[in-house]
Amino acid sequence: MTNGKSKETARIQEVSPTLAKRWLEGNVDNRNLREPRVLQHAQVLQRGEWELTGDAIVFDEDGTLLNGQHRLTAVVVTGIPARFIVLRGVPSKAQEVFDSGLTRTLGDQLQRRGVPYYTYISSALFWLHRLKYSEETNVAHYAEPSLRPSFRQLLSIYEHNKEIVDEVPKISRHVANLKVRAGATLAIHHRLLEIDDLNIPEEVDIFFEKWLTGEDLKASDPIYRLREWCLDDAAKRHTKGRAPDYRYVAYVMRAWNHWRDGEQIRHISWSYTPTKRMAWPIPH
Repeated sequence: MTNGKSKETARIQEVSPTLAKRWLEGNVDNRNLREPRVLQHAQVLQRGEWELTGDAIVFDEDGTLLNGQHRLTAVVVTGIPARFIVLRGVPSKAQEVFDSGLTRTLGDQLQRRGVPYYTYISSALFWLHRLKYSEETNVAHYAEPSLRPSFRQLLSIYEHNKEIVDEVPKISRHVANLKVRAGATLAIHHRLLEIDDLNIPEEVDIFFEKWLTGEDLKASDPIYRLREWCLDDAAKRHTKGRAPDYRYVAYVMRAWNHWRDGEQIRHISWSYTPTKRMAWPIPH
C-alpha cells in the first residue's frame, strides 16, 4: 500500500544476499551488531525454518536502514535468501521505539495451540533440549548463545513428546510442597521415563513419591538427602543463596543414579567450577 503524503510503502520481498549486502551499506545509525543474534538467525535459515513474519526491514525517508541489520547480515553470511516485509519512508524517529514492545514467548505459542499447563510445558521443553545437549557434550552450559534452541525446535520437541502434558499432575505437588523448579522437574520426570528399562515407569513413580513424602527413608537414602537439600534450597528462594537451576537438575540426576544403584550416601555432591568440572550426570 502507498501513502501519498509521506511516500511510505510496504511490500513483501525476497531479499538475496547481494541485495542484503547493499542494504547494509546504509546501516549508518543502528546499534552495534550482536554476533550471537546473527548466528541464531543464520542457523534458522540453514535449517530451513525461516518464516515470513510481521517484523519488517525498515528504511527511513532518506533510505537509511532503521531495523533489520541482524537478519540481513545472516542472509549475507549464509548466502541464503529470505522473504521479509519491507517498509520504506518511515520517519527516522520511529527507531526510538523499535523493540520496546512485549516479546511473544514460547508459552504464548503453546497457549495459542490450546496446550494445557503451557507455562510448565514451555520451561520443560527448554530443559529437555538442554538435557540432551549436556548429555551429548558433557558440559552444563551452552557453549555459546547461538546453540540455544529456536522456538521452532522447541515446538518440534513438543510435537514429538505430547505425552509430557499428562505428566504435569505427577510433579505439581512437588512444586507446591517442596518448592522445586516446575519446568526443570517436569523435564527430569520425562527424561527418566525415557530410560530403556521395562521397570522404569514404576521406579519413577516410587522415586517421585518418596521424594515428595519422605516416608520410610533413612538418613543415608539418596532420596532423603535430595529431599533435605531441596527443602534447604527452597528456604533460600527469596534470597541470592539459592542454587542455580542446572545444579538442581544435576543433583536430582545424581540422587536418582545413587538410589537406582542401591547406594547409601552422606550427601549429594556434584561440582562444576572453573577448577573442578565433574561429568554431567546421565540417568541410568
